[in-house]
Amino acid sequence: MELRRVQSVPLHFHGLRERTGDLTLGQRNILHWMTSGPEPHYATLGCAVPLPTEARLPEIMNGIAVLLARHEGLRTVFDLAPVPKQRVLGSGVLPLDVYMVRDESADPDTVAAAVGAHLRDDGSYEPGRLPMRIALALRQNTVVACVAGFSHLVVDDVALRVVRAELTELFRSPGVLLRYLERSAASVEVNPSENRRHQPIDQAVLESTGPMAHLVENSLRRWAQMFSRLPHSQYPAPRSTQTGSISVTLHSPEAAVALSAVSARTRVSRSSVVLAALCAVLAQRTGRREIIIPTLSGNRFNPRLVDYVGTLVQATVAAVDAGGVTFDQLAARTWAAVVDASRYGMWDIDRMVAQGERIDFERGMRFQKEPLFNSTVVEGSPAAESPEPLGPTRIDVQPMPPTSALIRFDLYEISERVSLRLWTGDASRLPVHDAQAILLAVERLLLSCQAGNLSPAEIRQAISLEPIRYGPGWVLLESGWVEVAEVQELLDAALSPRHAAVFDEVNGEPLVAYVVATDEVVSPADAHERCMAMLAGRHTAVAPRRYVMCAAYPADPSDPAAWQTTACSSTQEAH
Repeated sequence: MELRRVQSVPLHFHGLRERTGDLTLGQRNILHWMTSGPEPHYATLGCAVPLPTEARLPEIMNGIAVLLARHEGLRTVFDLAPVPKQRVLGSGVLPLDVYMVRDESADPDTVAAAVGAHLRDDGSYEPGRLPMRIALALRQNTVVACVAGFSHLVVDDVALRVVRAELTELFRSPGVLLRYLERSAASVEVNPSENRRHQPIDQAVLESTGPMAHLVENSLRRWAQMFSRLPHSQYPAPRSTQTGSISVTLHSPEAAVALSAVSARTRVSRSSVVLAALCAVLAQRTGRREIIIPTLSGNRFNPRLVDYVGTLVQATVAAVDAGGVTFDQLAARTWAAVVDASRYGMWDIDRMVAQGERIDFERGMRFQKEPLFNSTVVEGSPAAESPEPLGPTRIDVQPMPPTSALIRFDLYEISERVSLRLWTGDASRLPVHDAQAILLAVERLLLSCQAGNLSPAEIRQAISLEPIRYGPGWVLLESGWVEVAEVQELLDAALSPRHAAVFDEVNGEPLVAYVVATDEVVSPADAHERCMAMLAGRHTAVAPRRYVMCAAYPADPSDPAAWQTTACSSTQEAH
């Protein structure tokens, strides 16, 4: 479908006040993530907004102006140096991109998709500029599509839904718009209810004092405890010939029917039931009974935050014991773990990073802190107890932007179908056929649970996946299975080839590395620091458990005894 960009229309907006303040915890978290190099399309969030019949441009512009007046975050620019601040504009201009639609037969959804593609092509949002863009499509004098895009610094998924709902209502109430604008122009005191809205700068003040500051401290302590238990990899697997970053998505109408029945029987949210099924599958596949799940908390427990337009979501971590219980018990256990974890979803990114790096270094591991499970569904009212499935199961496979996550699940839909995506940044460890097998095992388990509760043995039978086999060349540590060859590759990259060798076991000690001392690498601490610097992205490796400094490279580097003849015993130590 052809769109012709015709003009940029200036939208003049006025707010109730202008002010400057610190960034919120959520904004600082997103800023750190964005400046660490995220995929561009995930640094922004967007939506198409439903329009009334025969919508006219002046009415649409008035609605957008009211939205900007209501929400300070949408008229905020960010000054990042020397200290990050947010500056709320009292007034300004938002350019609206306007396109003409030539195709008379194109439906609004098709037009909105085309407009959204143009908006995404304009790139991400830059500091010092308004954090939102809006593009409109007109057919003659009627607005047929409105697409809005926002920086993740000012909205998360819930805030985006709030904005979309408010714009939808504003576009349908032109009389209210005009009265609102007249009152706002006359005096900021005429509309005091708008002053009572909780705004991002208000949130930043609350987070630095009183109970919320105490909550931040508790969250950091919780993360420290979980960092000490996290496995080095959620899915350590032998390497395959496939490469790249891929996503595999399951769309299962039958699973949605089953999910409704299981949720009604267990009184557990549908997203928690899906997560319980995932935990059971991962436990059977990896052999780990405890599944530790980095996930996300919306952090909207206070009533003032229900319609707050700002980014609040932050990561949290739940631990689920997936063994020895029926499925209904596992669902209840999973729900309780997620609820408990959500209490610890607000924290200081700078202190969190420092704490995580310290524990990483102490344990000799690089933990993946991206969500293992991310649900964007809105539970709302329960689904019908016996809805009809809408068709067969479908699995989509597509290439994805690079990501450091080895395995991540995103739950997008639960009502008409279960839409569950598995995304891996390393298809050599998790190829397409493995990803498909995991998702189909989740579907089988949900379908098997539909008629009634399952025993542990019946859960294993329903999943019907063999555990990953670890043969020679793998060693089992407290953090899970480690591939010795991958640790050797780590040593070669960090210390140069023919400078070190690692052995799965020496005199009862696992993962002992012998290292040739050089002017740059004098001590075990030097060797460990170099290994840690090269560890990221090696999903089946950890740093050696012990380093032994040696004077020379032996004639037979595959023999620990040969290394020991050149060892400097006074410099042996474990990290």
